[in-house]
Amino acid sequence: MIFSSIKNQIKAHPITTFFIVLGLSLSVLMISVGISSMNYSKLLEQEQEHYQPRHAVSVGITFAEEPNWQRVLGLFKNIHAQTGVILEEVTLSHGDAMMAVTPEYWTKKVVERFPLVEGRYFTINEIQEGKKVALVGKDRMKDVRVEGSDRYLTMGHDRYKVIGIIGVKGKRTRVIDYQVVIPMTSLPVAAINKLTSAKQLHFTIHNPVKDPYEDEKMIRQNMERLFPAAQMDVSPYTSNIMLHVDFGEQLALMIMIYLLAIVNAVNLTSYWIQERTYEIGIKKAFGYSNYDIVFMLFCEMCLISAVSVLIGFALQLLCNRMIEQWIDYPIHLSITHLSTAVVFVVLSAALTIIIPAMKAIRVQPVDVMNRR
Repeated sequence: MIFSSIKNQIKAHPITTFFIVLGLSLSVLMISVGISSMNYSKLLEQEQEHYQPRHAVSVGITFAEEPNWQRVLGLFKNIHAQTGVILEEVTLSHGDAMMAVTPEYWTKKVVERFPLVEGRYFTINEIQEGKKVALVGKDRMKDVRVEGSDRYLTMGHDRYKVIGIIGVKGKRTRVIDYQVVIPMTSLPVAAINKLTSAKQLHFTIHNPVKDPYEDEKMIRQNMERLFPAAQMDVSPYTSNIMLHVDFGEQLALMIMIYLLAIVNAVNLTSYWIQERTYEIGIKKAFGYSNYDIVFMLFCEMCLISAVSVLIGFALQLLCNRMIEQWIDYPIHLSITHLSTAVVFVVLSAALTIIIPAMKAIRVQPVDVMNRR
């Protein structure tokens, strides 16, 4: 009965039915994109937490005069073998743009922080000798030039040999896929001069197994010996990669889009009820109760909402690549999407028929006689 009733409504009101389905389908599409955005943002935060330096602190050193670079490296003499140093806020020119890089420094042992799809990490000898070698994220490989059997990345007018590709096989990990990691000792002279001329350097000190408090004290002692007039500030580590997304704003936007679709559907279904006064009156004359009429309307809207969900998901699958390029994150259907779709169908049907149901309840068989 429900299917035949819907079929009759589509024949009688094709335009209004089209706009109801269109509004709900677009709402489903936008809600689906919003859910994917929230899922992806949560994944990025988890990846950021997983790949960020362990037991890390930020160290800022302000110099009284422009420091000598070799003496700067002397700040880290006698720190723990597993303690690493990252020089922050470093960019190198690449073509017509600037490329963010992560210069790392180890004194005795290199701890591999990033997974590699291919190749190897640089060695302690390469760090000590200032070799121009680099680890490049797999999404940065388009910037790499192949020469014979070797690959090179030009940064700051220097050529770095790519010895490893950062990433996870078969998985996109945006937090690390764009990374470029080089030995801190291999920085171009121009970049070193620019950094030291500011008389202020920012480092991240980290250790995979323990708090680097003893290393902080050692760095401070070295600073007092090498740069007596310098000042050192230590603060908790904060990642420079800001991936946090305000889910509240996304949720508010999805609710607003959904409510607009519901208002549109309510207006159009109310028009249906006005056109169906005769049908409803006849049904009541043949023994249909108000409950039967309301349940019929609810089932009709559940069916329309379900069709809208299918169309919305179909649009997403058809336009998936275009949408991903537009919003810059992958769109995948998940259990959350499917469970939300079920709630969407029931809630949409319930909200949409409230006003039409009240109008239908007021229709009496005598209204049919008056209409005739």
